[in-house]
Amino acid sequence: MTRRSWLQLRAALDRLAVVGAMMAGWQIAADHWLGDKWISSPLKIAVRIWEMLKDGELQEHTWQTFLEAATGLAAGIVLGVVLGVLLGVSRRLSAAVDPVMMGLYSLPRVSLAPMFVIWLGIGLLAKAALVASMVLFVVMFNVREGVRNIDRDQLDGFRSMNASRLMILRHVMMPSLIPWLLAAVRIGIGMALVGAVVGELIGSSRGLGWYVSSASSLYDMTGAFTALVVLTLLAMLFNVVLSMIERKLLFWRRGEDHTSGP
Repeated sequence: MTRRSWLQLRAALDRLAVVGAMMAGWQIAADHWLGDKWISSPLKIAVRIWEMLKDGELQEHTWQTFLEAATGLAAGIVLGVVLGVLLGVSRRLSAAVDPVMMGLYSLPRVSLAPMFVIWLGIGLLAKAALVASMVLFVVMFNVREGVRNIDRDQLDGFRSMNASRLMILRHVMMPSLIPWLLAAVRIGIGMALVGAVVGELIGSSRGLGWYVSSASSLYDMTGAFTALVVLTLLAMLFNVVLSMIERKLLFWRRGEDHTSGP
């Protein structure tokens, strides 16, 4: 076993130990101190997950929330990158719109959730729009800073060699923007799930957020905590996928760095 494989195995075992300790502590607290009627317990949640899997209910609610979060996240990333590049390139435009952008960014978009439902209905579009509005600004501000921090010497070197705009975009701008964009997306994942759940709480007939609300109204703490656990697993899945993309992109970026000299 190589050193890298050993380190990966050790990290995986450490994570399993942390999760196991948390689950054991939770189960003990539910059995002996707090009572599982207040916080349920891991064993009851596991049984509920199995029951929901058998009748297809878990897949239905999870897929709905995943679709809302993923659609809104993708839309927010695309809009954020376009606006971020535009504002990063044009400092005059950025200075003109910055007060407005900061005002909109500081506005709690969660408070606009009822309006999105009124404007767009209770379907996918309203939740995706709410998610996109939450992710957009984080991506935009990060990408703008990434554009402003591009190595000017490297950029001038490419221009002095009469490099095309496509070459400059591929070999200079994109490698420089990748870390900024990945950092924004990592933050945006949590915001996307929050936006999807809030939208479901306001108006929906399915989804994990709706299931939390429905179970809580019936004092079904096992159901409510089951949805929260699945939301946590969904967030972890998003981050695992992002980490895989990050490794590939950063490997490509390192390769570009070695070959990008004018």
